[in-house]
Amino acid sequence: MQLRNEKIKPVLRAVLLVAVLVMLVAVGVYAYLGSFSRYIADDYCEAVRVTTVSPFQAAFNRYSDGSFRSANRYSNILFVGFSEILRPNSIPITIVLMIVLWTIGLSWLVHEIRKFAAVEWTRLMDVFLGSTIAFMSFLQAPNLFQTMYWRSSMMTHFAPLVFASLLFAFLVRQARRASDESVSPFVYGFILVASFVLAGFSEPPAATLVTVFSLLLFAVWMWNRSSVRNRLLTLTGFTFAGVFTGFLTLLFSPAVTNVAREKTPDVVLILFNSFKYALLFMRDSFLSLPLPTLISFLIPFLLVWALKQSGGITITENRRLPVWMVALPFFLWLLIAAGFSPSVFGQGFPVERMRFLARTLMIVTLILEGIWLGLYLPEFKFNRTIGVWVALVLFAVISVAYPLRTALNLVKTNVPEYRERAKLLDLRDEFIHRHIAQGETELFVPGFGGVYGVKELDSNPKHWINACAANFYHVSSIQSFSTKNLMEVLSE
Repeated sequence: MQLRNEKIKPVLRAVLLVAVLVMLVAVGVYAYLGSFSRYIADDYCEAVRVTTVSPFQAAFNRYSDGSFRSANRYSNILFVGFSEILRPNSIPITIVLMIVLWTIGLSWLVHEIRKFAAVEWTRLMDVFLGSTIAFMSFLQAPNLFQTMYWRSSMMTHFAPLVFASLLFAFLVRQARRASDESVSPFVYGFILVASFVLAGFSEPPAATLVTVFSLLLFAVWMWNRSSVRNRLLTLTGFTFAGVFTGFLTLLFSPAVTNVAREKTPDVVLILFNSFKYALLFMRDSFLSLPLPTLISFLIPFLLVWALKQSGGITITENRRLPVWMVALPFFLWLLIAAGFSPSVFGQGFPVERMRFLARTLMIVTLILEGIWLGLYLPEFKFNRTIGVWVALVLFAVISVAYPLRTALNLVKTNVPEYRERAKLLDLRDEFIHRHIAQGETELFVPGFGGVYGVKELDSNPKHWINACAANFYHVSSIQSFSTKNLMEVLSE
């Protein structure tokens, strides 16, 4: 039955368009902050490593060396090498590009999943949901700077999410092809290699991916009886083979072997603490971020319900879907525990930047639950037209005002801070090159304080960051000193 008031449909489309534009602007501000990122801490070390030899050789050398715990991560250093091709602006360009790619990947993934699930709505809705996931993840990031704007950490904890969104979208696209269409062997080869590379960024996403595709492989084998069952099994199997091989490559690396020699892992205790910490994380997320958590659920719920009541969405009934939605929080708990397990083995409760994956999984779960409830909630019995108008007004207020307010706050507070720090770092870089040009090899440079838990250059020239920076600039040594006349010194 159609709504009596046909004016609702064009209003819905207009509100959705405005919401998409505002959400993209908010994500764009986060990307803009990335343009102020510069070399800091580990960035110096990694830049030296990948420019003295090829990126592939650098990844192999570090993996084989195994002198520090994270040397087993082969993909992050590989992509740092690709990033360095863009010098001298490699870091800002890379970070902005990764944020844009993630938003595109998420929007594409939403589109492919809803096509696979036989849900019909506009492409504008796909972009809105994809950009909403990105925005809410940035907003609720446990440590935004370390996760997004420090390239060394970004390549470890954010880059795998970017490439995972693109790979998942590609997989779903292959899965929903007509039953009489065959998949090229080259596609399976690409999936195998891409999933192996994806697992090599770091242990948390690798462990999570192994868990995801283990469950998918089991679910397809047990319950799928469609004409494309064999294709789904093959696609899932090749992806699982890639991520599992990558996970084993991380696990049995020289770096992890050295750690295992120092302390014998207690598998039962690791599993117990992983599930315990995952539960604590979810509880603390609800308690510490109640409003963003509620909004992550309300935005898709209000929009989908209003669209369905106005005839803007059609869906093929799936009797298993309600069961999956009820079970989804338990799968979330399992996936977060899987992602936490490498940290539990290595250090205990995961540090902030390692929790970004878990926070994103929570946001995706809340959005999926909101979509499901919006699709399956019964019609408004009293007056359906009034109900849709109320949902539309609430959606407009939340989806427009909330990201717009966040974007304005970022422009007002974060942008000046990031811009000023970038200006100082650029001036110091010019200061260093100026003194190098004068023949100096033992440099004394103005020092800044560390930011968001990331250490800066030290007054001790033998500190590892200073040693990496000295190699980066091809000088004998660099040490920092404190000064009140910072701008005056940098201008010398």
